Amino acid sequence: MEQHLTDVELKSGEAMRIVRVTAPAPDWKDRIVPFLEHKGQPWVWQMELAFDEGLPGARQHYYLGVLETGEVVGNIMTTESMDRPVGILGHVFTPPEHRRKGICSALMAALTEDFRARAGRAMFLHTGHDSPPYHIYASWGFVGYRDTGAMAWLPEDGFWGTQFAPRPVSVRDTHWGDWAPLEALSWVDTGWHVRSLFLDKFGFSGFEGTYIQVQQALREQRLRDFKVLAADDGAVMGYALLAHLGGFPGRPLALDLFVHPNFVEHAPELARAVELPRCEKVLAFADSASVGKPEALAAAGFEQEATLSGLLTDDGGNALDLLIFSRV
Repeated sequence: MEQHLTDVELKSGEAMRIVRVTAPAPDWKDRIVPFLEHKGQPWVWQMELAFDEGLPGARQHYYLGVLETGEVVGNIMTTESMDRPVGILGHVFTPPEHRRKGICSALMAALTEDFRARAGRAMFLHTGHDSPPYHIYASWGFVGYRDTGAMAWLPEDGFWGTQFAPRPVSVRDTHWGDWAPLEALSWVDTGWHVRSLFLDKFGFSGFEGTYIQVQQALREQRLRDFKVLAADDGAVMGYALLAHLGGFPGRPLALDLFVHPNFVEHAPELARAVELPRCEKVLAFADSASVGKPEALAAAGFEQEATLSGLLTDDGGNALDLLIFSRV
């Protein structure tokens, strides 16, 4: 689907049309994917999938600058979920020969106006900390988290309290609509520090590229299961996965589990929802400050097998023990 947003005159005097293309859009695939092929894998795979099939549960928008000749000279992509959108911003690109014409600024202006008009609540991105792009995004209202390069723009006052307010939740299989809500969940820097050994998630960390890896691993059966704890509006409060840990001899199976601190009481339900093999040992991990996680693992049949003292350090610099659980 293509929607014309506005027309602008560039610093060069050229006229540029700004359109929003929403996948699936097969007619645009051969114009946009080659334009962004420098992103490499797995991004190209994800874009091709979106243009061909769409992303169930999510909307992927490409804000494009197009000259009168039909040449695409700029792009910004967002992937959004929920009725009042939460999104991830990426793939910001202008070819070198068209830079310094005001293309990126024009696209950012159109994007932010459009997102506000659709009652957008939060937009996340990742870039180099203190880099030129970092300061450009800051000028548009994005605020960085420490020195990580992660940035968030929150048009909705009180977003964090609303997004993770206690309410009814249920467990289901993941779908593409969880991408942006999982990014929001990954920004929560309280609660359990050990989140996923398979995904290398300890404390605060983004989900922008991670979720593409999740979808690929599910399709290739390298990831046996991925469940989310979600509200009816699409907000994700936790996730659990079952996968082989490639960094360990014998590639043992592991159950990874994380929930928002407001939903710890639902952790046992989430842990039990993952179908575990009957005749294969499964590991699980927690840290010594993870309130409620040992109980959730016990509800799924796990017993603590070992403690590695002081192995971990949380985001605040505090030493934590690594607790190792197993289930046969």
